[in-house]
Amino acid sequence: MSAIHVVVRSGVEQSGPQRPTPLYGLFDVVVDGINVTARIGENQALLLLADLGTAIADLRSGHRSRVVLQLYAPSEAWELGLEADSTDALLTIFKAGNCPEVAVHERRVALEKLRQGVLDAIADVGAQSCPQHVRQALETAENALKMGSVVANAPAKLTQSVAITPKAIRSLAFRADTRLRQSNQTVSRGQVERSDLHALLSLGNFGVTARGRTWSAPEAPVFLIAERLVELADAAVQAQQSASPLFRRIQVGNVRLGVRLAPADGPLAVSLGRANAGSDQGVTFPELEPAVFAQAVGQFVDSMRQAIVEADPSQALNLRLQNLVVAAQKVSEQIRPQKDQCALLNSKRDVYRRFASAGAPSSGRWEQGAGLRFSARFIATVPQIDLKSVFHCGDALVIGSQRETSCLDPITGDTRWRIPTARAAAIGTPAGLVRLFPDGRLALHDIESGNQRFGLRLTPRAQGGACGAVVYAPGLPRLLVVCEGDRRVTAVDLVSGEIRWRYTARRPAPLRIRRAGGLLLVAGGDSVMVALDATTGETIWRACDRLPFTGDISVNGDDVFAVSAGAQGSAWLHSIDAWSGELRWKSEIEDRPIIGQNPLYGKSHILVPVRDARGCGTRAFCRRSGQSDWNLPPGFFPRAVAWLMVDDLLMVNSASGTFVCVEAATSALKYRHAFSQGLEPDQPRRLEPVLRGGALFVPQHQVQVLRPQNGAVLGVVPSDLVPDLVRVDDRYGILIAEESGHLSAFSVAPLLVRVK
Repeated sequence: MSAIHVVVRSGVEQSGPQRPTPLYGLFDVVVDGINVTARIGENQALLLLADLGTAIADLRSGHRSRVVLQLYAPSEAWELGLEADSTDALLTIFKAGNCPEVAVHERRVALEKLRQGVLDAIADVGAQSCPQHVRQALETAENALKMGSVVANAPAKLTQSVAITPKAIRSLAFRADTRLRQSNQTVSRGQVERSDLHALLSLGNFGVTARGRTWSAPEAPVFLIAERLVELADAAVQAQQSASPLFRRIQVGNVRLGVRLAPADGPLAVSLGRANAGSDQGVTFPELEPAVFAQAVGQFVDSMRQAIVEADPSQALNLRLQNLVVAAQKVSEQIRPQKDQCALLNSKRDVYRRFASAGAPSSGRWEQGAGLRFSARFIATVPQIDLKSVFHCGDALVIGSQRETSCLDPITGDTRWRIPTARAAAIGTPAGLVRLFPDGRLALHDIESGNQRFGLRLTPRAQGGACGAVVYAPGLPRLLVVCEGDRRVTAVDLVSGEIRWRYTARRPAPLRIRRAGGLLLVAGGDSVMVALDATTGETIWRACDRLPFTGDISVNGDDVFAVSAGAQGSAWLHSIDAWSGELRWKSEIEDRPIIGQNPLYGKSHILVPVRDARGCGTRAFCRRSGQSDWNLPPGFFPRAVAWLMVDDLLMVNSASGTFVCVEAATSALKYRHAFSQGLEPDQPRRLEPVLRGGALFVPQHQVQVLRPQNGAVLGVVPSDLVPDLVRVDDRYGILIAEESGHLSAFSVAPLLVRVK
């Protein structure tokens, strides 16, 4: 038997009167009598055979020194790499993708025997009926193999021995001794970046040293091991941040890698061993810190990249190598000891405290008195309405849709202006209407005319949607602070349209912003929450935690309440001084908090809404000490609810038609309403109650108006629309918008009351 056989199977028997469709072959490569490739699908085997013939002709003529061909199985992607080495070819077959698998590595085959094997396979296909384009491809390959020139003195493959020995991190270091390809090819502009795993495959001696102990494995795929180490390091760091246990074991070639983090707050154990070997062949390094393990992996990847690029500069354009380096850098960003990871306090509290704004009043004209009656103002229809872009901006009603933005008179409903616009996030500011487009464009429109006053382009945000805060207070600049890109916060002047300052976070995260006086609190997805000066963007104070802050922040008076939680596991509620950044107390939230819901504050207690598969609940903490006082377990409320805190009363509006009021101090039920529930399509899309003038506007099948102190029903807004959105302006004008595009506006009508 020759060194390589190319087998083409073309006959497939079928029963039945129908004539079988032509099957153009199943392609197998047999090396030394062993089938090393899975059969690839129909209709592509003969074309691959033609490509293989052309590749062999290029290697024999010296036109190319290395060729990679794709072997697509039904659910897998294999690659066949051929590399010329004098009169031989080095054959490598591996499965590509996120979890590569090397079947054969650099099996030496004589180029002449390889050429003859492919010629014999093409001759065997001659009797088949093939499409014209397949026949032409085979004939071209056959002619190239028969008539192609042969290099008289073909150069041998150039390699060099390299020792990858990065600096140890607390006595932990990964090392490797391998042979890398050499090339004098330079990198220039305009070259194409390609993912080429074949160029990075090399076998060598891989080892690890920790605390005086050393373990090594010969003939190990060094690059593939580096990829899996980065994956394990990222999993270990994420598990530590989320306080969740971790058990992971991976086999790469002849090496087994494993990590164990149990209990979740304990040390990390890293195990290494040889595949298909006894337990005495492995070693376990216990009592390691995930940060140290991740840093050691990052050092190993960086040293390996430098060695590969020095040997072959063209590998700087290899996407596979670039992706590995980027993944290692992302892990290092999460654990790298930096100055900005330490807590920072502010000693000048009064400088920013004087800009604190008073909360919205919970009392008003309807806190006492008789019921309410409503009269219709106008109705309107807006096709393809965007409910998030409907709001009152001063004495104007702004309505956005997918095609245009309109401004209506809130009293008469007359159209003041209408401009064609694409769909974008709309933000109402005292300076005008700001529209932030998905591609990063920002435009400010004048409320009076709709004309665009200025526009600029920012980096689009990849995750989390549009998020920001408006700074428009006496003594402060007039700014719109928005999250830009994946880690930046940018302040745009609402008058001049220029960028005043830009803050860059230490790692990509879905940031959220909350204003506290003259400070801007930035958090979300990172274990650091920073307070920025609204005028200059400088960091005033910084709070740190082991778990990442979710970005759910509430500010009340001198207190900041923030939630930190991982992807799973425990969560914590933090009470922080708003002006100095000092941590007052920290309490564990035993249930899973609702991400995206800010803590609810009352006069004496802080409530954290929680949720699981059973439904929603809430946990109450003492505002002064942080002690857990009471809890309503998940399932006490339905899953679809909206929360509102009025003084020391918790209001919960649910899609099931119930409205519940609970006393925050004692968890006692103060009152409960069960409204008539319509069909499921008639349920409001947004359930948030609106507090205005001492009255509570509750969207249900109809908008119910309640007095929050005692639950008395003051009235019902007489609208036939489903209240998917409810807006109430300062003049007590009510706007009801339905997702279908219909709107109704109402005002409070005079009510005749008998006076004794």
